[in-house]
Amino acid sequence: MRKIYFFIILLLASKALLAQNTTQKTISVNFNQANISEFVADLETKSGYTFYVDTAQFDSLKVTLQVSDVPLASILHMAFLNTNYNYTIIPSASQVFLTKGKAIKTRLATGYFAKSTAQEQEIVSNPVSDVNMDKEKPAAEATTENKLYEVGVKTDNIRAGKVVLSGYVKDVRSGESIAGAVIYVANSKTVVGTDQFGYYTITLPTGRHTITIHGLGMRDTHRQFILYTDGRLNIEMQEQVTTLKEVKISADKVANVRRSEMGVNKLDIKSIKQVPAVFGEADILRVVLTLPGVQSVGEATTGFNVRGGSADQNLILLNGATIYNPSHFFGFFSAFDPDIVKDVELYKSSIPEKYGGRLASVLEVNDREGNKKNFTGTAGIGLLTSRFNIEGPIIKK
Repeated sequence: MRKIYFFIILLLASKALLAQNTTQKTISVNFNQANISEFVADLETKSGYTFYVDTAQFDSLKVTLQVSDVPLASILHMAFLNTNYNYTIIPSASQVFLTKGKAIKTRLATGYFAKSTAQEQEIVSNPVSDVNMDKEKPAAEATTENKLYEVGVKTDNIRAGKVVLSGYVKDVRSGESIAGAVIYVANSKTVVGTDQFGYYTITLPTGRHTITIHGLGMRDTHRQFILYTDGRLNIEMQEQVTTLKEVKISADKVANVRRSEMGVNKLDIKSIKQVPAVFGEADILRVVLTLPGVQSVGEATTGFNVRGGSADQNLILLNGATIYNPSHFFGFFSAFDPDIVKDVELYKSSIPEKYGGRLASVLEVNDREGNKKNFTGTAGIGLLTSRFNIEGPIIKK
């Protein structure tokens, strides 16, 4: 008799151990728009569980999922996420019930069987799974960066494996969902984005993680949490307002229109040196010929005519002094050294009264004031001429 009792106890222990190993067994699946029949057939083959389902109620379900080495409960949780379908797992009987609407409850009310033994009550009230229990648990609201959040069903020892983290990313002020937010997991280098409803889902190993969230127009933030089982974590972000300094846009063209002086062209030395010249030598008078209304007198001369006037009707000034012959060596070279010239102004009409004595135009050339702090100099070597200049203070400042 003792041998029979020992055999029965050993058989029951083996059955419970087998059911426990089946529950913790991890499988890999790859579904692409699979219907309920294909979905159930593949899971029955790989998990060893028997599925009970009314296929007519699942005719509109298409499963697209690819995971590796995850428990059966996690696969069902991801497949039915954000749907009206539910599942119930009975590990002791290796059975799975798929329903539409409410899930099947395996735990009876207390006292339903008045004479039930403690062992029978324990078998009947066997919990569905950690994942299904966590599915009914409200999502953790992650509102601050300096707090460590616990996601899933807390246990003394964190079970190794991968679980699913999901939730919503919302604006802290308005509560609106933030679409297109990027969630980056530092330790696993995993990146996911939220959909149009601000919803995200990501598969992570259990344990402690730190995620960084980036959103368009939102302030970057991060959250710390410990992941026990499948769970949800809602994240709130603050709007980022970027203040810009004022921007002023000005141009010479606008200044020419708004100022009262008419028929005046002003050139600085940078613009003059950018114009191609003969033998590489910058010539101020040659650049003046490119202005509108100015024409050359002829070959081998630097004279110019302005709007029908003759060359002797032009007044040429250098720092206020009249220049009667602005060129030398038969007009090949200008009398103005471009290294010391600051700017050039040409008055073609409305000539101020202080420039009396000419009818056509006034060409005013101004030299630089020189460096009053340090000694500097420039030098140039050309095909026909060379030049050298040095500037600096005679007395400092």
